[in-house]
Amino acid sequence: MQSTTSSFTMRALLVTGFLSITIASPFSVAKDTNTESETCSYNEVEMLKLSPREFDQNLEKGWREVAKAEACREAAADLIHTYYTKNEISKGAMRTFVWHEGQLRAEVGQYQRAISLMKQARKSPEKDMSGWNYYVDATIAFLQSDREKLKNQREKLAAVPKPEGFNPTDADGNPIEIQWPPNLNIVDKFIRCFDQPYSEVYTECTAEK
Repeated sequence: MQSTTSSFTMRALLVTGFLSITIASPFSVAKDTNTESETCSYNEVEMLKLSPREFDQNLEKGWREVAKAEACREAAADLIHTYYTKNEISKGAMRTFVWHEGQLRAEVGQYQRAISLMKQARKSPEKDMSGWNYYVDATIAFLQSDREKLKNQREKLAAVPKPEGFNPTDADGNPIEIQWPPNLNIVDKFIRCFDQPYSEVYTECTAEK
């Protein structure tokens, strides 16, 4: 949830399933400064008609449109849940949706529900070339206030080798710089900002208090 800038900063991350590498984080949304007047209303019928990519990645459609206002983060999480329960979704897309719902749940303090969702976002180990599962487990460790597990997952993630021929490009085929391994910077921030709320890790928190 960010941009211009909302409560979450832009992060590079490797998303699961039907999406490949994207520059915008799951929380990339346009800033809405009129949050006090927000009703979190949306047209559910029209939302459910959106393609998985439109629903998840378009900043002006889908759940991100609802999540522009901080007060509507829980409503956005509920919308994601409704979308994937009422539509036929591929396994890869489902991992993406439960992960994003989990992040929204964590943002509003629903840690146990977030953890349950995030566990469903893991990949099969043989298909995890980027250390995604280590990032997932590091996030869960942060939510569980398990510093030892968090640091252990950080070490595993940092050791993931870059695949041969890894040359990411944008939608136009232009080379782009992406940190390897993905999400290591976020895990490092979990460690620096341990004991602070998940909602502060992406914004206010810069070091341990």
